[in-house]
Amino acid sequence: MVSPQASAPLARVNDWKERRLQELIFDHPTCLPLDQIEPGIGRLVSVCMELPLGIGSADNLFITPEGNLVLAEVKLWGNPEARRKVVAQALEYATALFKLDYTGLETAVMKGDFNGASPPESLYSLVDGADSPTESVFADRVTRNLREGRIVVLIVGDEIRPATDELVTGLQAHANFHFTFALVEMPVYSRLGSPDEYIVMPRTLIKTETVPRFTIRTEGGSTEVIDAGTDEREAAKPSRRSSISSEEFFEAMSERSPETPAKLRQFLDEVAAIGVRPEYLGSLNLKWDQPEGSPVNLGYIRPRGGEVWTDASYWKVDRTRGRLQRPPRRAVRW
Repeated sequence: MVSPQASAPLARVNDWKERRLQELIFDHPTCLPLDQIEPGIGRLVSVCMELPLGIGSADNLFITPEGNLVLAEVKLWGNPEARRKVVAQALEYATALFKLDYTGLETAVMKGDFNGASPPESLYSLVDGADSPTESVFADRVTRNLREGRIVVLIVGDEIRPATDELVTGLQAHANFHFTFALVEMPVYSRLGSPDEYIVMPRTLIKTETVPRFTIRTEGGSTEVIDAGTDEREAAKPSRRSSISSEEFFEAMSERSPETPAKLRQFLDEVAAIGVRPEYLGSLNLKWDQPEGSPVNLGYIRPRGGEVWTDASYWKVDRTRGRLQRPPRRAVRW
């Protein structure tokens, strides 16, 4: 650590127990690098530790005002047994969580560990604020995410060195769910003379992307399920790669017009040929990586209002790279 006055070496903290790391992310959920995993998921709020799920207790549960759920398992990786079992254990807890409805989840939460604090009045009371929807909307969104298996599953450790084949095997068995899975390495450092002050350096090592694998076709009164995951060219399209944030965006767009999501996905596939990629941060941002310099935001589409804003493209772009004329600041309805 360097300051204008002096410099001091940092020492890696190696004597923590799993409980200590569990309490750290409960008390300070901003330590989790959700901006690297699901950038548009929303503000993370700690719900409880030791969430009882019948088959055992999940280490940490978090939620956002939008009703998105994050389940985290904490492991110190000096134990070889933990390295072998943690992926399967985290996915088993996620599967058990998906079997709950909103009432069942709230009941389980009240039996959890709040690190010495009293249980909340309700699940909604944890997120009630200016950026929160009404309680009924919040409950509906949580219920939908539980029903569809759409959550973020994290494994958090001081050091992570998993075997790739073990990870893939565990995920393939749960391919019917729409969760995002990530491994987060979170080493903790301290400096001499400051025993209660720590420096946390989280980084995401592995992150899955949700790729739709099946389509359903109904014809003549019969229903056929077609495996779309075998077509590698189709699965590689930008519109096929998705996240929880992108799924929520397209759901909001479909509420305005059922035809819009398909047209917008086709548009994303077409602009990918010129290096434009989607980024979901609540809105859909259209990013272009310049040959030199930082990425450019060519515009964004708001999900519920349907407005398309393009003025952002003139903030950073080098005008010599294209024929650009600054338009008046206005929105276009999608």
